[in-house]
Order: sequence, then C-alpha cells, then structure tokens
Amino acid sequence: MTSESFKEFKQIIQGSKLEKRKIKRDWWHAIFTFISKYITWILVKTRISANFITISGSIIGLLGLIFIGIGNNLFIIIGFILLYVYYISDEVDGEVARYKKKTSLRGIYYDEIGHLFFQSWFFFTFGFSIFKINSEFLYIFFGIIATFFLIGIRRVRKIATVASAKSSINKNIEVEGELKEQKASKKSLMKLIKAIFINLTNAFSHTHMITSIFFIGWLLYIYFTLFWILEAIMIVYVIFMGGVFITFMVIKAKNIEKDVIKIHQSIVN
Repeated sequence: MTSESFKEFKQIIQGSKLEKRKIKRDWWHAIFTFISKYITWILVKTRISANFITISGSIIGLLGLIFIGIGNNLFIIIGFILLYVYYISDEVDGEVARYKKKTSLRGIYYDEIGHLFFQSWFFFTFGFSIFKINSEFLYIFFGIIATFFLIGIRRVRKIATVASAKSSINKNIEVEGELKEQKASKKSLMKLIKAIFINLTNAFSHTHMITSIFFIGWLLYIYFTLFWILEAIMIVYVIFMGGVFITFMVIKAKNIEKDVIKIHQSIVN
C-alpha cells in the first residue's frame, strides 16, 4: 500500500520526467501522463511488475495495428483504442518501475524492443488498410517508405548517445565555453520561431499525434465517406516524415560533437 499523499506519489513517479518534458515543451504526452498516474496508483499496490506491463502493452499495441489492418470499420475503431491503451501503458511501466525502485537495463531493453516492433508496422498498417479499400498498391509502398523514415528519425535522434559510448572524447573547453555563451545569449525572434518549428515538428512526427490524425481521418471516412482525406493524410505524412528525416540528419551532422560533449559532461557531473 502507498503511504504518501497522491501529490507526493505523482512527484515520485513523474516528477523528473515531467520536468524534462516541460523544458522540451513536450505537450503531446500530457493526456497520457494525466491518465497513467491513476492507473499506476492502482498497479503499484499489486505484484504486477513493470516488465510485465511493458510486454503486455507492446502486445496490445501490435494487436491494435492488426485490427486496423483488417479493414473492418468496427475493428479499426477498436484498433485505435488499443493503440491509445498501448501509449498509456508505455507511461505506466516506467512509473511503476520508478515507484518500486526496480528500473533495470532489461526493462529498458523490453521497452526499446516493443517500440521497434510497433514502429516497424505503424505506417505500413495504415497503408495496408487504405490499400484494402482502394486496391492501390502505391499506399502499401507509401507505408513502407514512411515506416523507414519513422525508424530513421528515431535512430538519428539517438546517434549522439551511441557515438558518446563509442568515442573517448574528453571535456572540450572551447566547445564548452561556446555552449555556455549560447545559453547566456538573449532569445531572438528567429530563435523563438525556430523553437516553435522544432516543437511542432517533434509533435507531428510522434506516433501519438500521427495516430490521432489518422484516427480522425478514419472517422471522417466511416461516417462521411470522405476517403480522399485518408489518402491525403498518407501522402502528406510520407513527404513530411521524409523532410523531417533529412532535416534531422543535417542538424545532427552539424551538432554531433556538441551533443556528444553534452552527454559526456552530464555523465561526469
């Protein structure tokens, strides 16, 4: 049984993570973290482990994609609901692990494997479901391409972490000073616009947001027979994800040294 107040409980399970997301303006997780804390409040009183939640949640997410791929309108709606359950479970597993103080490398492994399988079928499922309606194989191809971009974006985002583990870079005083100078400089209008652009790009390239957009598209098709909207969403996302993938590669190429040094400094500190 939990002995602390719910406010203290929330601080234990979400405090540090919410602080990081606040800095990053990561608003698209808000609805899931709002719900997850109540589920975690119940689950920490049981013997259910964080790893069990991770594995179960991944299976639910994959089932959701299968249901969407089947193409039946009722199954599609159920499939999207299962995807949202998966997103909530993806928050809950970490919260349970933090509260029970049982975070582990194996837990991270299960979580990453779950993300890999889920993202590998994410866009392909949407493309296949559209193909089942219009018999256009092009949308299966679009799904495969968008899936490549989605996994590629995630890979590029983590390149600095992989590089820091492989490299033996020590503190670089010149770069460190440059980083401090950048932090101390006043925010210009251009920086503000850039920050908003990056925030929106991160949001709309995240599976939470993509799922919601496709869900709205499917509802418009089911209830108003607006099939062209689904086709438009897929085409726009292929172009958008490709643009994000290329942009991220260019940005990381320019900032890889600074990013690796930041990671090394955070480890040392």
